[in-house]
Amino acid sequence: MIAATAMQVGQLIVYVTDDQINDAAVASVKQANPRAIVLADLLEPLYDASIPTRQAAYALGRIKYELESMVERGERVAVMCRRHEDNLGTRSHFVASLCNAADRVHFLNRT
Repeated sequence: MIAATAMQVGQLIVYVTDDQINDAAVASVKQANPRAIVLADLLEPLYDASIPTRQAAYALGRIKYELESMVERGERVAVMCRRHEDNLGTRSHFVASLCNAADRVHFLNRT
């Protein structure tokens, strides 16, 4: 007899907000995705002006690669990002780039 095993399907979900990401927002995402790995403010270090833009863009590529690897292994990953209103130059596309790699994107309302 051959045992059939269900293939675990991973998923990358991105939550974008205009507000600061606080404990209540993280708890809400955890509640909506109980089996997900929740990563909050993952892109924030990339907006540090002391990091050269080229290095920040490279780091974003590595982050996306690692997230994709996690999804391919069957993990469900929820990433919470804050949209910045500042003039970030080339870094302003970082959230959009992450959203393009996601399976689903949710825009959270202001609280």
